[in-house]
Amino acid sequence: MPFFNWTDVIKDVEPGATLPAGMSRQAVIIDDTMLALHEAFPNLKCKPHVHASAQISCIIKGKLKMRIGDEECVISAGEIGFVPPNIEHSIESLDEYVLVLDVFSPPRPDIAQRLVDLEG
Repeated sequence: MPFFNWTDVIKDVEPGATLPAGMSRQAVIIDDTMLALHEAFPNLKCKPHVHASAQISCIIKGKLKMRIGDEECVISAGEIGFVPPNIEHSIESLDEYVLVLDVFSPPRPDIAQRLVDLEG
C-alpha cells in the first residue's frame, strides 16, 4: 500500500513493555522503516532504554528533554534528535503535550509484534 492516513491507523494507548504510561502510539511499517507517531502527555518520564534500531525523533509540537548516551538537550517543534542503534536514551515531556514522529530503521520487532497484537 503506497498511501497511509494516520486517522486510519490504530492508536495504542495501553501502557506496556513498548509504551510507557502517559504516551500513545500509532505506527506503520514500510519496507525496512517504521514510522511511529507518538503523543507524550505532560510530565511523562520514559525510563532509559536501548534497542537495536536507529531512531530519528522529529518534534512536531511541544518540547522534550531528550537524553542520548551522555548528552541531554531540550528539543522543540522543528528540531530533531538522533539515537544510534544500541545507545541508551530517554525522554521527558516536562509540562506540556508533545507530538513526535519517530522513524526507526530497521523496524523495532517489539513494536511490530504489538501492532500484530492490536490488529488481533
